Amino acid sequence: MVRVAGVIDVVAMPTFAGELHHVITTKLPRLVVDLRRVTSMEAAGLEILADAHDLAVEHGGWLRASGAGQWLADLVRATRTSRPLDHYPALADALPAYRPSIISPR
Repeated sequence: MVRVAGVIDVVAMPTFAGELHHVITTKLPRLVVDLRRVTSMEAAGLEILADAHDLAVEHGGWLRASGAGQWLADLVRATRTSRPLDHYPALADALPAYRPSIISPR
């Protein structure tokens, strides 16, 4: 999981893109980007998320955004982007479900 906070603007975008690239290529290509603490994001931030999604898929994984609320949907609609971005309203919804195995008694 990558937690993002504050404003994602032209100053922050290189760091944002670099961190997503680093996590996907060196750690795990299954990534949840927690946007609950983002106060605003420029349209180019969507491209960074979409590029990171594509990179994760290339590496056999996925990228999910969570917690952005209505502002992300509004930004996607305003930019008319058609690039894929899986968004979940709550962080728990974006995380894969891990269930302990059930061992049946014999």
